[in-house]
Amino acid sequence: MASKTTTVKKGVKKKETVKSTEVLEEKPIEEDTSIPKRYYAQFWKKVQPRDSRFDELAGTIYWSDVKQKILVEGLNNVYSSDVEAYFGNSLQLPHGVVVSYAETPKEWVRNLHLAELGHNFYATQYQEMVDETE
Repeated sequence: MASKTTTVKKGVKKKETVKSTEVLEEKPIEEDTSIPKRYYAQFWKKVQPRDSRFDELAGTIYWSDVKQKILVEGLNNVYSSDVEAYFGNSLQLPHGVVVSYAETPKEWVRNLHLAELGHNFYATQYQEMVDETE
């Protein structure tokens, strides 16, 4: 710590302690892009408004770094047309952020769980895993 001496009234010296502060810059966490990944999201249908135990799995989709596209892993036949209706549309996220399906499909899948989907559907961030070549 650094010290500083100041003069107060008629030659009386007062010693003040000045704290030095160090500013640390926050560096964004960099994603390892050398390993191709899959980013899974699941669509759910609310069956009972206040009890998620009864929600039904409507389908699972994922972004493939290897194939560079969104793939459907499984859709419940009852809800398949409802889920497919979300494809191609932009997501409206909190604070006015919009994620485009056409321009950034990978980010679309990765942010799906943050969007309000409507019609009693919602999405959860399911899993991220290594994308092995097929």
